[in-house]
Amino acid sequence: MKRLIRILPALLLPILVGAGCTAQKAQLASEVYTIKDAYWSLVSLEGQDVQRPQDTKTAFIRFQENENDVHGFTGCNKFFGKYEEGGERLQLVNLSTTRMACPDMEQENKLMNVLRSVDSYRITDNILILYNKGTAVATFMTGTEQSIDNEVPEDIVPELDSVSIY
Repeated sequence: MKRLIRILPALLLPILVGAGCTAQKAQLASEVYTIKDAYWSLVSLEGQDVQRPQDTKTAFIRFQENENDVHGFTGCNKFFGKYEEGGERLQLVNLSTTRMACPDMEQENKLMNVLRSVDSYRITDNILILYNKGTAVATFMTGTEQSIDNEVPEDIVPELDSVSIY
């Protein structure tokens, strides 16, 4: 019996590791392969991490499949327009914004200028990178409408397992 207790952790280790691999495969199956109908949260702008001013919401962009409409949020103002896409080519046209006064107009103006300059894109896993003449100008991460404002409902937050391996 004592011997079984000593080897039990060694027998359970492959099962625990296998369970972790299964979870990883399930995540990979949810990779995004299109820009359309996803909520893309702004992560970086011209190589700089985006700092969200206090009491503001996350900047995002959404490409609607119907009518090629694009809309989003700069962190303060809403924007909208049209997009033209084909292969990795992407152009945002007729972009307009609401006109609220914002605590960080510099970042908002930079985002809008970057969006107007985009000529291509690439998706890797759940990351969208927008390019201007081959240079990455904005990076977004896909999420859900709920995750845009960092308010993820508790029922979809994974519970931590009580088993730890050191």
